[in-house]
Amino acid sequence: MQFSRLKMLLQNKVTLLLCCCCVTLASCEDPNELGLGLVDDNISGKFTDTLTVNVSTVYLDSVVSSNSGALLAGQYTTPFSGTLQGSAFFQVGLSSSTWTVAEDATADSVKLIMPYTKYSYGDTTQAVSFSVQRLTGTITPRKLSPYFFNEAPLSYFYADNVLYNASTTGVAADELAAFTVIPRPNTKADTIAVSLSGELGQEWLSLKKAGDARLTNATDFLTYFPGLKLTGTAGNAMVGFSTANSKVRLYYSETVNGTKTARRRDFAIVNPGLQYNRFESDFTGTPLEGIERGGAPVPAAQTDNFSVAQGGAGLMIKVEVPNLASLRGQLPADLINRAVLIVEPLANTTQHPYPVPNSLALYTTNSANIPLTPLPLHPKLVPANNPLAVAYVAPTAQYPNGRYDFNLTPHLVELLKSEKTGGLTLLLAPSIGGFTQEVSRVVLGGPENQQKSIRLKIYYTTIK
Repeated sequence: MQFSRLKMLLQNKVTLLLCCCCVTLASCEDPNELGLGLVDDNISGKFTDTLTVNVSTVYLDSVVSSNSGALLAGQYTTPFSGTLQGSAFFQVGLSSSTWTVAEDATADSVKLIMPYTKYSYGDTTQAVSFSVQRLTGTITPRKLSPYFFNEAPLSYFYADNVLYNASTTGVAADELAAFTVIPRPNTKADTIAVSLSGELGQEWLSLKKAGDARLTNATDFLTYFPGLKLTGTAGNAMVGFSTANSKVRLYYSETVNGTKTARRRDFAIVNPGLQYNRFESDFTGTPLEGIERGGAPVPAAQTDNFSVAQGGAGLMIKVEVPNLASLRGQLPADLINRAVLIVEPLANTTQHPYPVPNSLALYTTNSANIPLTPLPLHPKLVPANNPLAVAYVAPTAQYPNGRYDFNLTPHLVELLKSEKTGGLTLLLAPSIGGFTQEVSRVVLGGPENQQKSIRLKIYYTTIK
C-alpha cells in the first residue's frame, strides 16, 4: 500500500527532514520548495486552501462586564456595526475617616473627578459628549439559578453574582451634568473634573449638619444615594476612566478664626465588583439591522457578504468548515504537517480611528451558538489556562490588510481521527480581555465576498 510505503520511507530516510519541513511550511506557499523531492522522487509536499469556510454574525444575549477596573463610556459609529453606546454604572460611598463640618459651612461645588485609564477607541481628536445621572435603583448583580447548570450549557462569558453588558439600573430623569470634552487619554492632562448640580452639595452638607444617618452611615448613604450613571451621548469615541481613582469631590467653605477657609470631602467609588459597563447597539441602516440579541446567527450572505466581531457589544463571528469529513478518505491525518486558519480583515476596516483588535481568539460552541470555552493550544490542554489567542500581524505584500494566523494542526488531526468527524464550528472574537473590557471590532468578508477574508490552509505530504 502507498501509505505503508510512505511510512517506511519516513521512518528510515527522512524523519529529521520532515520535522524541519513542518516548521518551514508555515511560511512556504509552495511546499515543493521544501526539498522533499531530494529524499524520494515519489514524496512531495502540498497544500490546499479550497475548503469552504462560511461565516456569520452572532449576537450574544449578554457578556459579563462588571469589575473591569474601568468606567467605559462614549459611543462610535461605523458602516458595518452601526452605533455602539457605552454607559458606566457605579457607586460612590462615605469615607471611613472622621468628618465634621461647621454650622456655617456652605457648599461651593461638587465635581466628578475621573482619571483616564489611557484606553480609548475611536476618534479622540473630536469632541465627545456625556451625561451624568443619579441612580434611583440599587445596582444588583445577577444570580444564576442552581438548576441552570443542569438545564443548558453555560456560556463562558457568564458568571454567578455579576453584571453584564445588557444589565441596567434605574436612573433619574434629570441630569446632574451634561458636558463635552475632547478626550486626551494619553497626555499629561490625565484627569477630567466635571461639575455636578450644586444642589447636591448643599443637600449633603445639610444632612451632615443634621447628623442624619444618610451622611454618617455607609449603608444608609448607599440606600439614599445608590450611585451614578455616566453615558456617552454624542461623538465617535469610547473612553476609559479609572474605577479605582475616580471620585465625587465636595468643595465647601467654613469660617475658621474669622477667615473663610476652603474644605473638601471625597466620595470614592466603592464596591468595584458592582461597577459595570452597559453597551447598547443600534444597527439601524446597516446590513446587520434586524439581528437579535441571543437570536440566530446571520450569514454573511444576508449582510452584504461580511461578518463582524465586536468587543463590548457581544458580537462574534461564527466560523464553519462544513466539509472536513471529506478529507478523511483523501488525506490520512498522519500526513498533515500543518493546518492554519488565516484571518485577514476586510479592506479599509483596519485603519485609525477604528483599528482591529490587538489579538483574536477562537471559542468552542454548540448548536445554540453559546461560547463554551476558549479553544486551547492543543486539545489535551486546559482551555482556560492555555487559550489559543493570536496577535495581529502587520500588513505585508501578500496580506495587505494584515492577518491573524491560528495553528489548528492538533485540532484538525484529532478531528480527522475521530469517527464522529463532521465539520468544524468555532466562534471568533477579540481575546478574552478585549471582548469583555474593550470595544474594538474586526470585519471579515464572507465566502462570496470579492475578498475572502478567512481560509483554512492544510499542508500535507503525499506519495505518488
